[in-house]
Amino acid sequence: MLIMMLRDLRLAPIRTALTAVSMLIGVLAVVGASLVGTIGSTFLEATNAQIAGRPASYLVSVEAPKGLDADQMQEFATALADADGVAMAPVVTLSEGLTIVPSDGGGTIIPSTVSETVLTTSRYRDVYLLPLVSGRWFSAESDAAGLQIVVNEAGQNRYGGVGSTLSLTSQGTQTVTSATVTGVINDADDSPRAYINATSFAMFEPQLWEPQSVDVYAHPQSSGSTANDISSLVSDIAYDSFSGSATGVQRIDNSDSYTEVLSYLQTAFAACAALLLAMAALGLLNIGLSDIEQRSHELLIRRALGASRTHVMLLVSGSSVILSLIVAAVAITLSMAFVAMIPSILPADSPIPHPSYPYDAAGYALAGAVVTALLGSAVPAVKAARLEPAMALR
Repeated sequence: MLIMMLRDLRLAPIRTALTAVSMLIGVLAVVGASLVGTIGSTFLEATNAQIAGRPASYLVSVEAPKGLDADQMQEFATALADADGVAMAPVVTLSEGLTIVPSDGGGTIIPSTVSETVLTTSRYRDVYLLPLVSGRWFSAESDAAGLQIVVNEAGQNRYGGVGSTLSLTSQGTQTVTSATVTGVINDADDSPRAYINATSFAMFEPQLWEPQSVDVYAHPQSSGSTANDISSLVSDIAYDSFSGSATGVQRIDNSDSYTEVLSYLQTAFAACAALLLAMAALGLLNIGLSDIEQRSHELLIRRALGASRTHVMLLVSGSSVILSLIVAAVAITLSMAFVAMIPSILPADSPIPHPSYPYDAAGYALAGAVVTALLGSAVPAVKAARLEPAMALR
């Protein structure tokens, strides 16, 4: 019977080709809808993690003494980094601000617009998604390191990349300090920004180190941590480090705002895929009915030679099912090749992780192809089985 089904596909190559194309579009639509929905949701999540922090991220305000020195800052940052289950990084605001502009390498400041600066530590990248473009990020809080400055891509355009010289100063001092860019990151911000290692800055630039406030950015790495838990943990660490305490906590990421959008997006793509599969089923039905009209004499002869109604139905519907399996295999192979090509298309600093192949969608597509073939060939198969053998004698 299987050989007869395969031969049946070769009897009408045009019909087989049209049927295959119709089914191929439907199967690719199912896999593509799942893939586009996955990549789209991943893109939204990654962009949000760059701008507002990973879901969920919190900002804890800390009451710190005015005379917070480098040793206390080192102890505080190290304790935050060593906390279990939560990625935390301090962000320090200086009372006199910090001016960072390009330098000619000899300490002479080149006039330029003042850029935003962020004094933080290495765990900041665990709260915000900041892909590294070139160079390196900050050393661990417990490691001894020199002054480290990382700029974003807009900052690279203004100051230069890794190895470029910058000048640091503030409104309250005439001291100008030269520093070297150690890395470039992608933070999705069009404005120039410089990230400075707060612990090494406090150690090597005491004349500029005048903290006004300290905030802690936190991202729980498990779903069990609440805002109050994080606030209590930060308060304990601050008290042990410099007799400080947490004064408030707020959630800063906006993941809740796009969760509903993602569900609508995936539902829309799934609906489109279902419509394309339905169109494929209608195409199969139309092609199958036309084929029965053309092959009626052949099928009547088969019935006259002893073929049962069941055999005729299996012959008509079985060939469609086999064709659907072949088409599904081709479609899945093509989609797997496309997914494998995506990493080479994405830029090196893309926040989007390499997408994994949607095997669940491929399974649904395979099942959908078989069901579509069965439904599309059901009416033609029943019509073929009802042909009377006596009609072949006319």
